[in-house]
Amino acid sequence: MTKYLFLFISFSSFSQTPFYGKLRYFHMETDNRAHLSDYEANAIAGEMGVKYNFQKYWTAEAASSLTSSFLNSNSVPTSRYEIGLFDQANLSNQTFLSRIEKLNLQYAKNNFKLTVGRQVINTPFINPQDGRMRPSAVGGMYGQYKQWEFAYLYEMSPRGTMGWSSVASSIGYYPVGINTLGQKSSYAGQLTSNGIIITSLNQQINKNISIKFSNLFVDQISNTAFFQVEYHKKIGEGQLTFGIQAIKQHALGNNLFDEKNQHAASWGLKLAIENKRWSTSINFNQISSEGRYLMPREWGKDPFYTFMPRERNEGYGGVNAVVIRGMYQFPKLKLKIQPSVGYFDLPIVENYALNKYGMPSYIQTNLEINWDAKNLVKGLDVQFIYVNKSNQGETHENLKYILNKVNMSTWNFIVNYTI
Repeated sequence: MTKYLFLFISFSSFSQTPFYGKLRYFHMETDNRAHLSDYEANAIAGEMGVKYNFQKYWTAEAASSLTSSFLNSNSVPTSRYEIGLFDQANLSNQTFLSRIEKLNLQYAKNNFKLTVGRQVINTPFINPQDGRMRPSAVGGMYGQYKQWEFAYLYEMSPRGTMGWSSVASSIGYYPVGINTLGQKSSYAGQLTSNGIIITSLNQQINKNISIKFSNLFVDQISNTAFFQVEYHKKIGEGQLTFGIQAIKQHALGNNLFDEKNQHAASWGLKLAIENKRWSTSINFNQISSEGRYLMPREWGKDPFYTFMPRERNEGYGGVNAVVIRGMYQFPKLKLKIQPSVGYFDLPIVENYALNKYGMPSYIQTNLEINWDAKNLVKGLDVQFIYVNKSNQGETHENLKYILNKVNMSTWNFIVNYTI
């Protein structure tokens, strides 16, 4: 590892070259309630890449990453949080985890851009995600023309994994939960798909109204449509925002992931007010009881207004969620503090048809602190995330509904250095 870090740091002398580098350290620990196991892990990762422009409109990019994860004990953690710092495909590997993360060719001219190959994209359903060591990456074609975005993806490398696999094979690295009959889901390694097609529109209608539409078609698995409208109005030196979201999902065929042609629907609201120094918002989301909202957790975080880091509402139906967020920043210190609290009303844990992961209702409290430390060291930023979840539902004192789920806290300390 020392040799690797030396090579990484040496790139700083190439400030005028197409080379770039990133270094990331992550400390994570989970504290469960008394008499239950606690967990702790550390990881360090580096990315080295080159981005070369040629022939005016063309850009070639290649980047590889290397991660080393280690524990304070000799056993692989069973916490659903700490395992995210390891290779999900091989949890016993605690040494060096490497992958070719980016390898692509891009053409850009006027309002058109097309990238072909391995890359990182950010869409409502497929995105780098909110944490862990390396982002989720995709292989395929991703294009933009004015307000439109379009993609065809044929391979994936989910966060927390070191290899590349087909779209179908990428589903099931993370815990698979239970099927609608209450038995362990068996879809991992049993799905078939020719890939993913994405179409999106981000349109500013006028100075006050913006819309966002995205459709995710996963061949032989599901189709999910996302629609969002936001109204913005200036108030003094600040801005008032009202937003509404809607999601409709249909299973395709009788596959094991989206069982028995089930459907799901969700809608959400946001009311926010902000200025240059602070912001606050109240957010609501409901997933209907007609079926589970299902989206591979390997691919990205939830697009809901009520999403809170370190937990998701994917895999559930019959959900009502309310989240209140705040943010205050100190411009001179380049410090941002973001508290949030949410109440998530989920179906009872025995409702297998709507509760895929056996999660009881809960209250979640987050505190995020972000410090842009570039005034101290150029390219340095530090992040702290504290999460507490308290049970609000019936667990029958069964540990599978408690351990690493509720009545617990997780602490995250992250340092990023970019050259």
